Amino acid sequence: MGARVRMTRGHAVLVAVVVVALLGGAVGAWRLLADHYGERVTGPYGSYPGTAGTRAELGSFAGPVRLVDGLAVIGAGNRVRSAGGTRTLDNGIAAIDLHTGSLYWSYRRPGHGVAADTVTRTSTYVLWDDGLLVRLDSRTARPRWHRRLDPQRAPRLAPAAGGTLLVAAEQALVAVARADGAVRWQAHPGAGCAFVTRWEAPAARVVAAGTESHGAGSCHERVTGYRLNSGRVAWRHSGAGLADWVLPVDDTTLVDLDATVWSADSGRRLRTLRHWRDGSAGGGLLFGSDQHGVYATDPSTDRQLWRRPVPAGEEITGPPVYVDGDDVCVMLRSATGHHTARLRLACYAPRTGAAVAGADVPVVVPTYLSGDERTDFRWSLTATVTAAGAGTLAVTETDAYLTGLGTAPPTVVLPQP
Repeated sequence: MGARVRMTRGHAVLVAVVVVALLGGAVGAWRLLADHYGERVTGPYGSYPGTAGTRAELGSFAGPVRLVDGLAVIGAGNRVRSAGGTRTLDNGIAAIDLHTGSLYWSYRRPGHGVAADTVTRTSTYVLWDDGLLVRLDSRTARPRWHRRLDPQRAPRLAPAAGGTLLVAAEQALVAVARADGAVRWQAHPGAGCAFVTRWEAPAARVVAAGTESHGAGSCHERVTGYRLNSGRVAWRHSGAGLADWVLPVDDTTLVDLDATVWSADSGRRLRTLRHWRDGSAGGGLLFGSDQHGVYATDPSTDRQLWRRPVPAGEEITGPPVYVDGDDVCVMLRSATGHHTARLRLACYAPRTGAAVAGADVPVVVPTYLSGDERTDFRWSLTATVTAAGAGTLAVTETDAYLTGLGTAPPTVVLPQP
C-alpha cells in the first residue's frame, strides 16, 4: 500500500493556483495570476505575422502608429476588427495584424489612460497615467516587467543607446534599463524650471537637456549634458543654446534647431551649418529639404553631398526621413485638377541620392468631417512619414483645420517601396 500524503492548507492553495494556471493555458487564454495592476490582455490571435505583405495599403488608422514587423500598434479611438465583430478601442493599445487587418492582441487597464508608448524590435513599452511603466512582449502582449514611476505631465518615451529607455517630461528625466525596468538614474530641472528639450531617437552617449522658466517660476536658462550610462553631469552651459530640439547625428555629435553642431561629449559648439535646415539624420549624414528639392549634408564638413530637385508640379510636404539604413524618403504633393491633391512617396539612396523607389499614397479623409470640410481636406492636406518598421512605413496626413481641432489625424501604413 502506498504512502499517504498529508495536504496542509498551504499545499492546497499552491495546488489550486497551479491547477488554475494549467486550465487557463489549456483553453488558450492568458491572464495575470497576481493582477494587482488591473491589466487585461486579449490574444494573441493566430500566428505571429512576421514581416508585412506587399499590398499598396496595409491599413488606415487614427493617430500615431508604431510598427513592429507585421504589426501596427495603435491607441484608443481606433476601430478594431476581431472574430467577435468590430468595436472602438476605448482604452489601452492594440496590435493589428497587417496581413489580415484584424486584431492580434489588445492590452488595457480599465480606469486608466495611456500617457505614452513606444516600440523597439521586440518590445512595446507603455506608460500609464498613474506612472506605471510596463514592458510588453510584442509577440504576445505579455508583460515582462512593471515599474512604478512618479506620474508626469505630458511624458514621452524614447529608446536610447545602451539598452536604455528615457522617460522625459517637464519635471523629470528618468533613464530605465529596458531589460528589467531598473531605474538607472533620474534628473530634475530644479525649482521654478522645466525641461524643454525634445530629441529625435537619442543615440548619443550624452543626453542634452535644456531648461527654462516654468509657470510663475524664475529659472536660469541652461543646457546640461547627462551621461547616458550614469546620469552624471558631463557638461553644463548657461544660455538657451540647444534647449528646443536636438537631433543626434551619431554617438558623439548633436545638431540643434539653429543648425549648430555640438560635441556630445564636451558640449562645445563645433560649427554652424550653412547647407542644412531641419530634417533627419542617419549614417553620419543629415538630410533636409527646401522648395528646390531634397539634399544630404556632411555635418563634419558642412559640404552638401547631393541634391535632387522636386519634379515639376510637385511640392515637398514634410522633412525627409532616414529609414532603417536603406532609404531616405519624403512625401510629395501635387494637384490633380479636380480640387484634390495627390500624394506620392519618393525614396533615395542615402549616400548618392539616386532615386530608388516611389509609391502613390492614398488620401484618407476623416469620416467625422462635414462635406465642405472633406473637400477642403482633399485639397489642402499635407503628409509626413512618421514611423518605419521592418519593411513598412507610416504616413500621417493632416491639414490646418485638423491641427486646430486637436483631433487624431489619419495615418496610412504602406510597404516600404
